[in-house]
Amino acid sequence: MNAKEIWHGLSDGHWLSAMLTPANRNRLMKLALAIADQVAFSGSNFVFSVLLGRWMLYETYGAFTYAYSILILLATFHNALLLEPFTVFGSSQYRFTLKTYTDRMARLQWYWGVVISGISLPFGLVLWAAGNRGLGEAMVGMAIAQGAILYFWYVRRKWYVLQHIERAVIGTTLYAVIQIVGAALLHHLGALTPLSAFATIGAAGLIAGLVGQSTRTDEDEAPQSLPLPPLVREHWQYGKWLMIAGIFAWLTGYSYNVLTGSILSLADTGGLKALQNLINPVTQLLTAFNLVFIPWIARRHAERGSQGMNRDLALYAVFSTGCAALYWVALSLFREPIFSLLYGGRYTEYSDLLPALALIPLVSAFTASWTIGMRVLRQTQLLFWVDSIGAAFTITVGVLLVVQFGLSGAVAGSVISTVIRIPVLIVLWRRATKASISEQEPSTS
Repeated sequence: MNAKEIWHGLSDGHWLSAMLTPANRNRLMKLALAIADQVAFSGSNFVFSVLLGRWMLYETYGAFTYAYSILILLATFHNALLLEPFTVFGSSQYRFTLKTYTDRMARLQWYWGVVISGISLPFGLVLWAAGNRGLGEAMVGMAIAQGAILYFWYVRRKWYVLQHIERAVIGTTLYAVIQIVGAALLHHLGALTPLSAFATIGAAGLIAGLVGQSTRTDEDEAPQSLPLPPLVREHWQYGKWLMIAGIFAWLTGYSYNVLTGSILSLADTGGLKALQNLINPVTQLLTAFNLVFIPWIARRHAERGSQGMNRDLALYAVFSTGCAALYWVALSLFREPIFSLLYGGRYTEYSDLLPALALIPLVSAFTASWTIGMRVLRQTQLLFWVDSIGAAFTITVGVLLVVQFGLSGAVAGSVISTVIRIPVLIVLWRRATKASISEQEPSTS
């Protein structure tokens, strides 16, 4: 085909109809739904957190943030041992037995909520009884609500695995409405505390999760019994390294909320959370992209092997990094009016730290394709070494930065902990791909 023919094909629109095949249209629709779902989810969390920042005292907001950071640590175990294996296995080896598999996952989810609440609740009660009422109340609320919150996270992930993202959108919309209306009602009644805030999130998660779970799923194409003990072992085998890597990732990021509350003050924790609120929207948007991309690339790898995966991951990296870069520019240019609009003039003393903190989602977007590739290749043990670098920095230099420079040190530590993972990730990704290629090469006698 010569240049004239190519130009004629572009000008008459045939290229567009060729690109918009039924398969591509379906993929674009799922991406649009995932973005809508994540906008509703992250948007409601964002609005909820900003409202708490506006309506609570700095110290009270800091206590809520401290406890919420512990919730994220617990969610790290949940994500590694339940959600991540569920996403990969449900999109590959159990894709023909999804109804039975999701039923088993629902049962494991309920077990999880009961056990973790029983373990974490006494810590909050001890803090409350010891006289630290604000933090103790927040920890009690977190312990009670965490099971319902994480149950809703599972139900949302279930619909992504089943590729019925429109059902996730319905559940998330319900969750968003209950959460925000509940917070506004509590504020109107003068009853907004860390405990009632967690109760609101938990109620929203429980109701939305039960509604989503009640929706009928398709019957299995190839029924199996799938007893729980082998599934638990399989999830553990997949997720044990991912769990440790998740703890390290928590140390790289959310642990700075705990450090500021422990070393500085709960008011400083509230200030750090006010900054984090503004980068969370792009972080959640990137999560939406990941939720669509992981099942798709896992299914593609299961059907076609590693052929073309590197190209797909590279294109995904360009797309996600471009989105994060645009968001960083907007935050950097308009941070002062944003603080004034959202917080009503509060927390403006921290606004100069925002451009630095906003580098974190930019780096995360740049590296996401590599970490996704390792999960799909089931080289999750390598993520242990990636995140251990950032964690080691946090518990050594990061602590010193917080002690020496206060909140500025916490921001600097968060950013550096994220950036120094890049060289290690590049090296280990090359190792993972080489190992995958070696496994696929036919043996010679």
